[in-house]
Amino acid sequence: MPGETELTSAYSSKVADDLERNVAEQERVRAEVARLTAELDELMHDHGVLLNLQQALQAGTPESDSRIPRQKVAKAGRNAGTGAGKTTLVELIRHHLTASSTPCSASEVTTALSEQHQDRRIQTTVVRTSLENLVARGHARRSKQGSSVFYTATDSAS
Repeated sequence: MPGETELTSAYSSKVADDLERNVAEQERVRAEVARLTAELDELMHDHGVLLNLQQALQAGTPESDSRIPRQKVAKAGRNAGTGAGKTTLVELIRHHLTASSTPCSASEVTTALSEQHQDRRIQTTVVRTSLENLVARGHARRSKQGSSVFYTATDSAS
C-alpha cells in the first residue's frame, strides 16, 4: 500500500505541474492572440484609410488612357442606376444604420441590404469602405468589441 500512495502522490504532483504549465501557456497564447487581433484591427483600419486616400487621389487626377474604358463602364452603370431612381449605396447604408437600434457590423449591413435590394450586387468590402467614409465624415460612429467592429449612425446622420 505505501507504494500506491507514493505513486498517487507522484501522479498528483505531475498533473498539478502539467496543469500549471497548461494555464501559463493558455495565458501566453491569449496575450499573443490579443496582440495579433489588435494588430489586425489596426491594419484593417489603415487599409480603409489608404483606400479612401487612393479613391480621393484618383478622383482628383486625370485618367490615363488605360483606365478610360474601365471608367466609362463604371460611369454608365452608375448613371443607369441613379437615372432609374435608385438611391446610392451610401444612402442605403446611412438609412440602415439610422433605422437600426443596435450597432451593426459591415457584414450585417451587407446581408441586410442584399436581402432588401436583391437586384443589386452588394459587396462587404465596398460596404466596409463606405462605412469608414461615413465615419470619416462624422455620419457614423465606429466601436470595437474584441476583434469585431460595429457601426452606428450619429445624430447628424439623420
